[in-house]
Amino acid sequence: MTQTINRPDIFIIGTMKGGTTAVHRILTEHPEIHSGTQKEIHYFSLNYAEGDDWYHRHFEGLPAGQHYVDASPTYFDASNTPLLPRLIDRYSPQGKLILITRNPVERAISHFRHLQVVNKIPPLLEMDADTFFNRDLARMLPAVGLIQSNFMHAMTFSLYLAKAQRYRSIFGDRLLVIDNSQLRNDPKATVRRLFEHVGVDPIWKDSFLEIRHSNNAALRDISPATFDRLSRIMRADYEAFCATFGIDFVWPAPPEG
Repeated sequence: MTQTINRPDIFIIGTMKGGTTAVHRILTEHPEIHSGTQKEIHYFSLNYAEGDDWYHRHFEGLPAGQHYVDASPTYFDASNTPLLPRLIDRYSPQGKLILITRNPVERAISHFRHLQVVNKIPPLLEMDADTFFNRDLARMLPAVGLIQSNFMHAMTFSLYLAKAQRYRSIFGDRLLVIDNSQLRNDPKATVRRLFEHVGVDPIWKDSFLEIRHSNNAALRDISPATFDRLSRIMRADYEAFCATFGIDFVWPAPPEG
């Protein structure tokens, strides 16, 4: 007897520290949407050499004929060329994609804390956020070494426009772009958009309100001077991104000195 292959058809592509966990938890509360063995499989970005059979094993044993979701932020954060989105499109020509972003300064700070708390990168453990984000850009650009590579990741993962345009050029309206602020400020409408986008009847649970990022909490970790520096690097890209994808552009006030 041939076993049914459950093929993922919903891809939460990023961004890291933007809200992918919240979106994954919301979607997989729906009775017709199922997670694989783990939230992040990173097949198309980190594990493509393992092959489709390896990928499908993450979705074995789930109810057949429904929807299966892969939420891997590297699909967006590592999409510096069209190759990665084309791999997803070739695998799932009818698949639906969701990108959730976050104010880029907040996102970068949360990224830095993730490197400390989760990844426990040795050179960063005793470093504060101001020291990390005020390093000389010219010395960081080669991205060679632990500090340099992680610095460049923290910065470039917060620049959304070019990567989002790359995905939209391939997926068109199969890509839904939302911002974390929409999930915070208008959760019911945003959750409805998520379910309608992937093609299921919307549901609502009050527990969805419990998994929103707190607004601007990360900014307390940096000085006003560091905020100004990051704003000069990230604000214009985020403003253009918001204008392109229909998101209300709001820039936070600097932290108190």
